[in-house]
Amino acid sequence: MEDGEVTHWQPELRRALIAVRPEYFGWPNDERLRYRVKLPNEDREAITAALLKSHGHRRPVATAKLESRGRVSLALQNEINEWLQPLVGIGEDTFMLNDGFPEGRSILDFPTLLSYDQDDHCFQENARQRDDPKHVPRPYAGALHSTWARCLIDGRLCYLTLSMAAWHLYATMQEAAADEIQRILPHSYVAGPDDGKVEGGLIRWDSRVQAGGQEALLEELQRRVWAFEARRCDELLVEFKDRRMPATFLVDDPYAEGAKDESNLLVVFSDPEALAQVRFTSFLRDTKALERPREELKAFEDREAQTILRFVNEQHGELLRTFDPQVLPLRRRRKVMMHPEALRDLDNSGES
Repeated sequence: MEDGEVTHWQPELRRALIAVRPEYFGWPNDERLRYRVKLPNEDREAITAALLKSHGHRRPVATAKLESRGRVSLALQNEINEWLQPLVGIGEDTFMLNDGFPEGRSILDFPTLLSYDQDDHCFQENARQRDDPKHVPRPYAGALHSTWARCLIDGRLCYLTLSMAAWHLYATMQEAAADEIQRILPHSYVAGPDDGKVEGGLIRWDSRVQAGGQEALLEELQRRVWAFEARRCDELLVEFKDRRMPATFLVDDPYAEGAKDESNLLVVFSDPEALAQVRFTSFLRDTKALERPREELKAFEDREAQTILRFVNEQHGELLRTFDPQVLPLRRRRKVMMHPEALRDLDNSGES
């Protein structure tokens, strides 16, 4: 794999790596790549400290330690990510996947997005089968679902979200259905009696719904809608695969709530055939070669939104005629436990 890194690096990054790992520049190309894509945490922290110092930040060592634990501001985190991207990314766009890899494996083991996605699908299905021996593995039809990645575009950091078209439309359905259910059955979630209890170092998350006395009706409607969305997603995976028209859809700044100083790009892939044509070493060039107009994706979004809205209202009308809240199936209530760090991140996600 070709690696033309050093000549394009900022001087600060080159000096930081020399300070932390001077022998790097004497290694063969393949060894340098393997080091970069599996950058040891200790080295990453030390390189970050050197970069912070060169950019005039106070207390660089302490700040680098905080950054390694996710304890710096979003603005500073974005700066650090941009500084490091030429080091940790590969290929023309210094591309990297945010997902971790098992011991001994890295992005270098997957020449195309398809090879990565197939491997991840197999891993996930095997894990589900270990947890539930009755689980029947799903056949592969494209598994990318809001997978996070990063690259540089014109020298600036860009956060990428990668999804199959079917999974992207599944999210469209979820959002439209949730809004419609809220409209016809207003409800809110409140803390239950066990919310916040600590058990074995984990925190109990106990949330209860309030729907003005229609909680049972709401639960049944939600259950039906969720089942329909899952079935429809499976149908869409088959539909796009059968079309045999590999395509990508690129949506700039797709998140209304995104930070103003962030660059985000949503990349939607029609089917596995599209994934097969995208290499990590030339990610943007390959995706743009398959690009179709944004209006085509919007037409699919509108179609699926209307489909789920019809279903929600049909099911709501039927339940109003037939539902008996006194006759409820027994369902096991799930016990949700969260790590304190995950709960903190969830709380912070709602901050402006």
